[in-house]
Amino acid sequence: MRGRLAQLSLFLVALLIGILLVGQLRSQQRPVELRSLSPQELSALVQTLGQRNRELQTGLAAQVEQLSGYQRAAAEGRSQLELGEQEVLTLNAFAGVGAVRGRGIIIDVDGFLDWIAINDLISELRNSRAEAIAIGDTRITGRSVAVPGVDGAPVVDGVTIGTSFSVRAIGDPEALYAAITGPGGIKNQLEQVASVTMSLREADAIVVPATTRDLAFTVAQPGE
Repeated sequence: MRGRLAQLSLFLVALLIGILLVGQLRSQQRPVELRSLSPQELSALVQTLGQRNRELQTGLAAQVEQLSGYQRAAAEGRSQLELGEQEVLTLNAFAGVGAVRGRGIIIDVDGFLDWIAINDLISELRNSRAEAIAIGDTRITGRSVAVPGVDGAPVVDGVTIGTSFSVRAIGDPEALYAAITGPGGIKNQLEQVASVTMSLREADAIVVPATTRDLAFTVAQPGE
């Protein structure tokens, strides 16, 4: 809308300049009338035309600057929109709504871990600054927690965790690997208290899927 107004303004200014030029040409076609004017009248006419030319040039410059302002605003608006869209994608990925990919580690678990051990493993990965976690095909979000299911099998977000599964964690591979396998790390602790074997490997192209849960709030409302 602003662009159309600016174009209309420029058109009107150009039209006024054209009318002035036509008037000047017509005046030149009437040399008799000009010759009939006194020097004082000719001087006044020249001053009037000069003043009108300056006013039109000033108006034209103002319209051009306004149009440039509209163009800059449009470009900035697109930039803000693109930035906003990127922020939405980032927030969705952080919340677990969107799938993410990146470097990290893969933990292959062979054996049974109860729900307490699963929560301990998730907490250790979070504390080690894992940016995205999945157990099998289940994305771990801020609401994810392991609970005891049938026969004591751990359940995360409605999915039962079996006795053989993989954990994918995106983050600094070296930091994650060191945190899990270091002295007193969660790997050594779990292998000592449970009949389980855990093997880790670093990976450059891990894909963590989006959650299938509905993360919409049912009670909480956005704050002001």
